[in-house]
Amino acid sequence: MLNNIIFYILIPLKIIFLILFSIIGFSILKNITNENNITLFIIICFKITIYILSYNIEISKEDYNKYMKYLYSDDKFICIFNHISLLDPFILFSTFPKIGFVLNKQKVYEYLNYDDLANTKCGGIFIDANKKNNVTKKIKQSVDNRKIGESVLFISPSVYKLPDEPYNMGEFIKTGAFVNKTKILPIIIKFKDFSIIYNYEKENIVESFLKLFLFKNYKVKIKVCDMIEPDENETINEYKDRVYNIMNNQYKDLKV
Repeated sequence: MLNNIIFYILIPLKIIFLILFSIIGFSILKNITNENNITLFIIICFKITIYILSYNIEISKEDYNKYMKYLYSDDKFICIFNHISLLDPFILFSTFPKIGFVLNKQKVYEYLNYDDLANTKCGGIFIDANKKNNVTKKIKQSVDNRKIGESVLFISPSVYKLPDEPYNMGEFIKTGAFVNKTKILPIIIKFKDFSIIYNYEKENIVESFLKLFLFKNYKVKIKVCDMIEPDENETINEYKDRVYNIMNNQYKDLKV
């Protein structure tokens, strides 16, 4: 009982600490030049964040090694993940080295000191969602120019889309990740329930962010699927649907 009281009393302090931690952390990151130090710094910072938020992330050694194998290969690929919570980037940054997100540039990032330089150091790219050709071009350039051991792009075609049925992943509603017919390494994130999802139809982004602090020892599981090869005879939507079906079947089988 006392532990629970202390846990909830500390929530405002955790919020303030993590906001300041992010602002200071990104300032430090922007001044680090050594690639290995950048990778180490990012992982340590996000592991501290996940620890403070009190989340337990589980990934098998086999799945982690699968990601590392492709990271240090000359394969040209992207990672697709299911995205229904504001926690997802924290989970992925604290688990995998050398990742970057395709992000729609927003004002809120500037408040956290996450600008173009910080995003580049994190391996990501900023895009304008209203310029679709520009988005697919940037993705293609990033994939084609990636050298062995350099950051892999992580893209979510579901963008907070809630599942139509409780045991399914949210459907893929964006096609940008599939236009270039790139190889895809699927990454599945599964929570023990839907408590921390971002329900954009019923709550704003601030409410969803604050909700992340309400849980203790919350369990999250990550699965790295097998690489999916594109088929040139498929349409873009057929490729999208095939990747979704493969991921959704494994999502349903994943126990948390």
